[in-house]
Amino acid sequence: MFAAATTEPRNLWPATRGRLLPFAAVAYVAAVAVETERGREAQAWLASAAAAVIAIVVARRLRGLGGLVGWGLAIVVASLGTQKPGASLAACGAAGVLLCVGGAIVALARVPSEGGVIPAKHVSPVAGIIALTVAWWMAILARVAPSRLAIPGLTEHPAVWSWVAALASAALLVVSTEWALHTRRLELGLVERASAARSVLVTLLTAAVLIASLSPLRTEAVARLTLGVASACVAAAALHRDAVRVAQTARRAVALGLAGGGIALAGATAVEGRAGDAWVATAVTAVVALAAGSAVRILEAPLRPANGLWLDAFTKAADEASRAEPDDALRAALSALRAPLGLGLPSPEIWTFSPTLLTTVDAAGYLHEREAELPEALVLIAAAEPHGTLRAEVLEALEVRRPDLRPLGIWMAGRRAMLATVIAFEGEMEGLLVLPRGDRTDRVTLEEVRALAFTADRLARACRARATAAWMRARLQDAGIRSATAEAQMARLGREHALNVRRHELTVGLLARAATVGTYSAASRMAIQALERRVLAGTPIVVTASWGVDPVPYLANAHQAGPRKNGPLVIVDAASAREHELARWTDEASSPLALAHRGMLVILAAAALPDDVQQLIGRTLAAGRGPWPGTSRLDVELAIATVGTGSDPREAASAPPALARFMADAWTEAVVLPRLRDRPEDFRAMLTDCLAREGLRIVGRPLGIETSAYARLAEYDFPGDDRELLLVVARLASHCRGDAVRVADVDALGLMWEPAQRQKKDPILA
Repeated sequence: MFAAATTEPRNLWPATRGRLLPFAAVAYVAAVAVETERGREAQAWLASAAAAVIAIVVARRLRGLGGLVGWGLAIVVASLGTQKPGASLAACGAAGVLLCVGGAIVALARVPSEGGVIPAKHVSPVAGIIALTVAWWMAILARVAPSRLAIPGLTEHPAVWSWVAALASAALLVVSTEWALHTRRLELGLVERASAARSVLVTLLTAAVLIASLSPLRTEAVARLTLGVASACVAAAALHRDAVRVAQTARRAVALGLAGGGIALAGATAVEGRAGDAWVATAVTAVVALAAGSAVRILEAPLRPANGLWLDAFTKAADEASRAEPDDALRAALSALRAPLGLGLPSPEIWTFSPTLLTTVDAAGYLHEREAELPEALVLIAAAEPHGTLRAEVLEALEVRRPDLRPLGIWMAGRRAMLATVIAFEGEMEGLLVLPRGDRTDRVTLEEVRALAFTADRLARACRARATAAWMRARLQDAGIRSATAEAQMARLGREHALNVRRHELTVGLLARAATVGTYSAASRMAIQALERRVLAGTPIVVTASWGVDPVPYLANAHQAGPRKNGPLVIVDAASAREHELARWTDEASSPLALAHRGMLVILAAAALPDDVQQLIGRTLAAGRGPWPGTSRLDVELAIATVGTGSDPREAASAPPALARFMADAWTEAVVLPRLRDRPEDFRAMLTDCLAREGLRIVGRPLGIETSAYARLAEYDFPGDDRELLLVVARLASHCRGDAVRVADVDALGLMWEPAQRQKKDPILA
């Protein structure tokens, strides 16, 4: 409170300094008018009061050109306070008219552009201001020039010069309005302002002519007042912030002026010559005037753009767009927008994005939707236009100057479109509303553009909901297609996997076949069961066998019985030089470790691998991850096959030094595969199976063996074990001339029997 009391008072002098001179001028003119009538006439006091009110309003609300016109009007009103013509008052009134008309012309020339692709054009008011100034200064000099400075043709007829200046002012107002309307006819806002100014000018000038010709008022005073009021109306139309409000107000004022003027003229005619019935005629005139005022909407309907058909359609469409169901809202809104066009003309179009869909309505009110292509530049150009509306007439006018807009003009002309309005929701463009021209020839007004923009805003929510539903349907359809494709691919991959599993089973079965023939002996069964137990346990496996026994069939047979039977079986021969390359083992695409993932890796003669490769294999299997970057868990069961000699192959076999540490437990529990001499119970089955297969392979028929020939072979030691047996059978099959192998065929081989080591391989023959 105390802080507010101690603040310094605001200096009001700069704010009031610019108003003292206009106030002084208005006060001076009012004082002269009152002094002329000696203070006895009410007209002088009323004019002074009206001028004071205008001056106060101007001082409080108007600045710039508006204030200039307002001060001029106040001076004109103050100069009308006397019935006696006076030179000073007439000169002051002329000066006031000069200020009013000059300010109105400048204001009309400075109307700002609404923006958009139409370049702003400015009309220079210099020529009009010069002509106006010359005319009124001549009229003022004709009034106030001293008698000793009489100018021939000027001071002799001052009234004539006043009328010349008045007519010149009226002509300049009309010409300035029409020129601005013609030059800037494509600029929204300017057309409404200039049209409103023109209608007001025509109405006021017509009313002034009627008043001057029918009333006893001085015509010169009527002319000055009319010019002042008309200039104020033109300036107000040019300077008001809302061009649509200007057009609506002017339209209503003209309607009321025409109706009220006619009613007043009829009332004055009825009262004339009937002094006794004057109050009745006045009462009737007042009632009719009130009725006309209450029906002003009906009276101004013919003055609305295109008789208001499109404005009413836009209002109805905006109401219909608020329906809850998006499809119903669009259908009803499009039907309402189609009403001014008629049933035989194309339907209005609503384009929605993501995906781009074109929505129309037919004559029966049914909604139609289809995919179409929309020029991308059309949406961008329309969004930059005032109220997001691009007019076809703008594209036609810029066809030569803007070649980049020519395709859009062709697209609009091809659809007979009148305009295109952007539909936006919360700052995001949802669609585009394209409105056909139909039979309309009038230009689109700003009032219609705003009404259509409001309708588009109401349609935005329905467009977003419909676009979202279309997007969801498209996503659902795409998901269905992708799901069906994925299911088909899964089925195909499943069939391929089943075929791969079957191929794998056939391959592994082919490898394991030798271990499944003749497994009657205890040694064979024990070795097979020991391998199956280790495979089921998932522990590393070490297999030791003599050089003539192939360990691959036993390991393949064990792999088929384990939990990894559908996994790969990778066999590596460490005696091959290509397996000694460390880069091969660290390459994810070719490494045997990667190929054996979820399966078994069999390394034959692992001791032949270099130490760095052995260490890599040991570290990788111990860590459970591959040696390549970004790898996932590696699941491999390792099986090592070694070759031993002598009576105990396990003792003679060479252990890989680097892998021995990783497989210490497996090495101590190595599985020893039996030699052929240790499994005499299996010899007959193995021999007959080999003869049948080799016979088919070599001579094209299975071969048998005579008992005597079998006895001779059963006595042979087969130091090369299984491999020697295969070689012997192949030689017998190639030399056999019958269906069975005979003793002569066996003797022809030249096998060397050693009696000291001879033993019966078949217990039946023992």
